Amino acid sequence: MTDIATAGFLNELRSLYPAQAKYVDSGWYLAAAVAFSSSNHPEAVSCVFRHALEDLEKLPDTSDEDRRLLVRKMREGIFKSALLSGFARVIYALISLYEATPEEFRDTEPMRSVDFTRSKEEVAASGQGYFDLQYGDTAGEIQLLLRSIYPDLEHVITTLGYGYVYSFLEVISPKETSFAIISALIATDMLGPVKQQFSCAVRNGATVEEVRGVREIALRIAMAACVLKHEVPNI
Repeated sequence: MTDIATAGFLNELRSLYPAQAKYVDSGWYLAAAVAFSSSNHPEAVSCVFRHALEDLEKLPDTSDEDRRLLVRKMREGIFKSALLSGFARVIYALISLYEATPEEFRDTEPMRSVDFTRSKEEVAASGQGYFDLQYGDTAGEIQLLLRSIYPDLEHVITTLGYGYVYSFLEVISPKETSFAIISALIATDMLGPVKQQFSCAVRNGATVEEVRGVREIALRIAMAACVLKHEVPNI
């Protein structure tokens, strides 16, 4: 996939996302990294990072904090996508990112260290709150379905998935978390929930143009990776 993740292709992907006042606020590199990871091409993740870092270096007043935030956003987006694409793929994607990351920007302590001190009741409440935020009036119906088909599934998704993983927002925002979910769904050809996630992203503060950009980025990567067997819904 590195032969597909060329500078030209990455420039094309970047152009699909609306321009932002600050480069690190763009969703293109997060969406691309997650899509490459989820389509089982981890080696391309390092290409995305190096390309984005080169973009940053061309801008005036780029700080080490900008560089560190770039790494953290990519890493967090890929990590959150593990709940959809699987941890095996994410491990290799994060290895690729780690090897491309300058040593001074490699974190050595867990970002979620505070979460480890919370009680299980607090984690469950956090997960329920974020689940409700994402699915609005349909949250209860979805949870009832999950609980009916396997109670443990609903418990793990709400408490661990949403309580520990998705609701942690100190690195990427709810909007960017939605972008990671959308990219992972498209790049794994799991398209049933995609339209609902488009709505979730808008509910989380994304514009329709931003969501359309993320959709197109993930779609083009999935097509290049030959993983799509179904038509991706429009927004």
